[in-house]
Amino acid sequence: MNIVQLEFPLSKAEYLLNFTTESGKGGDKRIFWRSVMGFSSSEDLRTEFLKKVSPDMLDYQKQNDYGKIYQAVINMAGQSGVICKIRSVWIVPFGQDTARFVTAFPEKRGGICSDCSIL
Repeated sequence: MNIVQLEFPLSKAEYLLNFTTESGKGGDKRIFWRSVMGFSSSEDLRTEFLKKVSPDMLDYQKQNDYGKIYQAVINMAGQSGVICKIRSVWIVPFGQDTARFVTAFPEKRGGICSDCSIL
């Protein structure tokens, strides 16, 4: 089955920007997306992902009880002027052709994001 579209609920972008989580429970993502990348708007963050990722970019990884898991690695420019390599994770529920956004995080190698640079 071919993936024909992407679904990125606003609630997923809000999760990445959430201030209420404790460190180690999403807090690290919050710090990265707000402080390093400079996003404060969940709409802006979601829009940036949907501009960068397309269904044909998704690489199959594995499957679980809910569907097939894919990923896409992109270079994303943050509103802070930082450009970073980002790994996004998507799931296609069995019997469907829409990839749903799950999460995203920086490629980590020896620090918060060794592949980041300033514009």
